[in-house]
Amino acid sequence: MTDDNQLTQQDAPTVATRSQKMASALSSYARALTFENRSRRNLYRLAGLTPKTRDRIFSGILTMIFLVTFILPMAGGIVYYTAIASPGYVSEVRFIVRSSVPLLSRNRYSSDAVEPKAKIAQDTAVLLNYIDSPAIIQDLEKKIDFTHVYGRDDIDLISRLRENPTQDEILKYWRKHYSASVNPKSGIVELNVVAYSPKEAHELVTLVLQLSEQQINKLNSEMWDDLRNSTQKDVDVATKEVSALREKIRDTQNQTGVFDVGLSAESLSTILTGIETKIANLKGRRFALSQSVKDGSPQLSDMDRQLAGLEQQSQELRAKATGLSSNGTGNLADYSSVFDQIKLDLKMAEQKLKSAISDLEKVKLVSSLQLVYVDNFTEPTLPDKNRYPNIPLALFLYFLVLTAACGAACALIFVIRKKMD
Repeated sequence: MTDDNQLTQQDAPTVATRSQKMASALSSYARALTFENRSRRNLYRLAGLTPKTRDRIFSGILTMIFLVTFILPMAGGIVYYTAIASPGYVSEVRFIVRSSVPLLSRNRYSSDAVEPKAKIAQDTAVLLNYIDSPAIIQDLEKKIDFTHVYGRDDIDLISRLRENPTQDEILKYWRKHYSASVNPKSGIVELNVVAYSPKEAHELVTLVLQLSEQQINKLNSEMWDDLRNSTQKDVDVATKEVSALREKIRDTQNQTGVFDVGLSAESLSTILTGIETKIANLKGRRFALSQSVKDGSPQLSDMDRQLAGLEQQSQELRAKATGLSSNGTGNLADYSSVFDQIKLDLKMAEQKLKSAISDLEKVKLVSSLQLVYVDNFTEPTLPDKNRYPNIPLALFLYFLVLTAACGAACALIFVIRKKMD
């Protein structure tokens, strides 16, 4: 018993020393691992405890993302663009907008007269906005079956206009199938329309040009119609004014008994001259007779009565011409002033009427003509090759998009994996 107790007491310090040494070694090893790499994943790997199941899961997720976001879409894109996509044909036309209004009024030999640029620029802007508006769809559907042109069964499903589309869907579809650009310096407009057959593309461009020209002329014709109505009112007012002045002249003639002051003055002058001549002759005869007969004789008395009557008549004619007549109705001088004023007003009214009629005739002429021309100096093309789809460019862009999407998804997975470490 004594020997066993002694042996136990000797071994106890040795076991305690070994335990202390092992704890110290493990602590040093742990610190070394911590300073070497703080990642738990590396710690597990160094310790022989690598989580293989989690690695396999993340690898599978990355493979699935690469397959879904790149391989399958890229393969589908190659098949679609090379075997399924319907060929799109582009018909092109170049034109400018011209106005015929300046040519109607300017001197054909004038070299400094130019068309109003602001009006042409405005008409061009109206045309471009009309092509991009729902109105062009409504007008096109009156001429062609729009849904048949872009929605028939031989067009691939992606490019086809769906059945029973709304007005907004048709407009969005149309905006993808046409393009229009204008040169700000020259005003030349380039219009491209895409269709799925060469003939339809050519017919659509031609129809769009016609409808655009009609729309601009419709807007201008409404303006000229308003101007024509306004000018017609001016003619009516001037006509009434002329009629009123002519009636006033007629009433004045009836009141005064003078048809024409000049003719009346000439008539009075002729009559007065005749009377004055008779008076002078009669006075000469009386003077000659008074040398041979006594005063108071019947011959002289008769001549005196004739002279008195002629002189009275002469005074009345003079009063009627320049002074007050015996009945106080006025004289030719007064009538001349009244008639001259009325005739002056009538002349001005007639000039006004003439000018209004001239303006009305010009407006009628202009409004009856075509005011704006869409002058296409190149004929709409009839394409013989399809321009869309551009397979190399489409696949390249598709590749870039898929690469970006796949890279973003993989980067997200790596970030999540790093956060879990």
